[in-house]
Amino acid sequence: MIRIRLDDILFFVIFLFERTIDNFENTKTTLFVRTMSEIFVRFGELGLKSPPVRRRMEKRLAINIKIVLEKEGITEAKITINRAWARLIVSLETPQNSIENESIIQKIITILTQNIAGITSVSHVIRSSSDLNEIKKTALNLAKENLKPDSSFAVRARRIGNHDYSSQDLERLVGEVLYETLAQKHNLTVNLTDPDYTLSIEVKDEDAFIFDQKIPGIGGLPQGTQGRINSILRGSLEDAISGFLMSKRGSNIIPIAFILKNSKTLGTNENAIERQLEIFNLMQPKKHFSYYKVDFAYILQEIGIDRLQCSTCDKICIAISERISGDQYIDGFCLGNAKDTILERIPESSRNQLAPVYYPVISLDPTKISHPFKESFSSEFCLSQCPGYENQKKKEIKPPSPEEIEWIVASANFSLIKPDSV
Repeated sequence: MIRIRLDDILFFVIFLFERTIDNFENTKTTLFVRTMSEIFVRFGELGLKSPPVRRRMEKRLAINIKIVLEKEGITEAKITINRAWARLIVSLETPQNSIENESIIQKIITILTQNIAGITSVSHVIRSSSDLNEIKKTALNLAKENLKPDSSFAVRARRIGNHDYSSQDLERLVGEVLYETLAQKHNLTVNLTDPDYTLSIEVKDEDAFIFDQKIPGIGGLPQGTQGRINSILRGSLEDAISGFLMSKRGSNIIPIAFILKNSKTLGTNENAIERQLEIFNLMQPKKHFSYYKVDFAYILQEIGIDRLQCSTCDKICIAISERISGDQYIDGFCLGNAKDTILERIPESSRNQLAPVYYPVISLDPTKISHPFKESFSSEFCLSQCPGYENQKKKEIKPPSPEEIEWIVASANFSLIKPDSV
């Protein structure tokens, strides 16, 4: 029989205590310096899918969020993403410093709403318990921060689970607290139809989430859920918007950049394409961005600028994109067009029957499409200095023969560019 003496037990207890103190001394500089923040990520269209497809798309969206945030250098926050009733909750362990914390959150919200397809809106939320008094307290603190004087307000509530109050009760009771505490001091009014300020509360079981902002996102479907598309870029804003619209529909975009270096006779498109590629890099849910670069000057020289037409250019660029893809499986090709260019010709098609050609902006006005290529972006060469569109209207121009096109396509120079590896 083993006997344990009292002094042995005492020694062991003291040892554990000293070990705990040492651990605390080693970590106390990092304790209580980080706090948890949460962001609601809402999605629209993918919520209509069947349960298996929806789960797959939600998982893809969560992966895309992590990859894009990592690419943007969000290293200050430890990020976890959880699925919760028709949305994702992005949890951030951020510095406790309020200014630094707010800066990180705003940066993440900007990335989520501008760079990631599949997100309809986001909100920075404050979590509390579903206890009514706790909700009132949290809501009041948030309203004190953001509810401006001489404005109107409303409270909107949603609830899932069993509680001692209904959604309407919650709106009324929280609204009463805000009105009684802040209305007289700040000259506030209640407006349930079109308020200046809306405080939202969502309660699920034992948790409540309070927020007062809903920032719209790109919408669409998560990239990577709808295959791979070669996006042809020749310097026009329409080409870039076409690639964006296809990425918004869930496709992974592979940019094929037809680069025209500065030429006395033809001009250049390098600046426009470089800026377009920056946007595609920000949006691509890939750790390492890459694109294909094609010598556009050689192609134009072989065609001859006097007989260059949009239809010829499209045909050759599509064929070169097919050649670049080789044995890789591609779900299609996309490119832009002038608003009324299709009135002068028939859209081109691919020789690969399994990879159609998409003209997403066909018959649309690009100025009425919401896209990331803002006012500071403009077309260079393609649909700008290029005579191809005007030549398209000239019936007397004889386009290159199929044999000539085959030769141009076979002899075109291209290379794979990986900026991250440079």
